[in-house]
Amino acid sequence: MNPRSNIHEQVLTATTTDALMDTYGGWAEQYDHDLTKAWGYPAPERAVQQLKRYVPDANATILDAGCGTGLVGQLLRQQGFTSVNGLDFSAGMLAQAKEKQVYGTLLQADMNRSLAIPDGAYQAVTCVGTFTSAHVKPDALSELVRITCTGGFVVFTVRDTYWVETNFDHHIMSLCQSNRVRLHECRTEPYIQEEGSECKLLVLEVL
Repeated sequence: MNPRSNIHEQVLTATTTDALMDTYGGWAEQYDHDLTKAWGYPAPERAVQQLKRYVPDANATILDAGCGTGLVGQLLRQQGFTSVNGLDFSAGMLAQAKEKQVYGTLLQADMNRSLAIPDGAYQAVTCVGTFTSAHVKPDALSELVRITCTGGFVVFTVRDTYWVETNFDHHIMSLCQSNRVRLHECRTEPYIQEEGSECKLLVLEVL
């Protein structure tokens, strides 16, 4: 893998939130180059394609949760979406996202805690590359559903190994059985090409 793969290893094995944020802060300026040019990272594009299928309204209010440097936000803008906000816990990553000028508002928040966002605030939520080892816990999905309006969609990825480690499918099943969501898509997609990893790409409709 690329010589900077040690940084990627650090973000997947961080034992504290502070350690994770420090690593992302140091990686932020090189992040886009490493993922998109050196390693190959098709997940953002695949997620945006799915969102476009289910949310054709260019004026839909969208939250890019775990937005990082703004890769997904950039793609959403390119697809014509005009009302996109971003949320991330890393100040360094948010600084890079701000430079892209694709978000209306950028929020700094820990997705493992309750979000200071009203119920049903968004018509769609994207979350790409965040449900993975040492990052955001599966329980955070419930918050993303809460802030999405009835009839809205949550489009997100789960790294393949994390899907298995956390029994993530049980969390999806629980939300479906409680009639909070309807599962429309659950497909396996390439994640980071250089390492040969895959992810689940899911689309949930909020009921």
